Amino acid sequence: MKQSILTAVLCCLSLFSFGQTSDEIREEIKKDVWLPFMEAYDESDPEKLKSIHTNDIIRVIIEQGEIKTGESYLENFADFVATNRVGIAFAILSTSVDPNGELAYQNGYYRFSSKGDTDENLVVRGYGEFNVGLRKENGSWKIWLDSDKHAPISHEDFNAQKIRYELIEN
Repeated sequence: MKQSILTAVLCCLSLFSFGQTSDEIREEIKKDVWLPFMEAYDESDPEKLKSIHTNDIIRVIIEQGEIKTGESYLENFADFVATNRVGIAFAILSTSVDPNGELAYQNGYYRFSSKGDTDENLVVRGYGEFNVGLRKENGSWKIWLDSDKHAPISHEDFNAQKIRYELIEN
């Protein structure tokens, strides 16, 4: 009987500690990837954008059936961010982490905004669903696999998600 209780307590403690580790890793990813990603869009900063991706990035553009890789993809993406006034926000639906805490997978939604020639402020243009593979490089999380597609969700659906990352405009 004592052994059963001890086993049950140890199982509960291990589940609790794993949850903390997962939460801590999700916070690290937020700090290393999602905040700089949103800032890069907000500041039109191509170097910041490139810094959160691995050099061997794999980008899957699902709706166009294309795969782009490496430096050429990063340069094109960075040019887009540098020459457009755009904004992005993220809602994280799930996070999976390998036992060593060196690889992670996240999926969720993003909200894309831009400012056209006649717009006074950023205007929400649509929503997408994304999947990313992340890995730690030199102590920081980076995106090494990125895919997305259009998502037919509403503003209310996006805002109803428990984990949302947005920059607050001043």
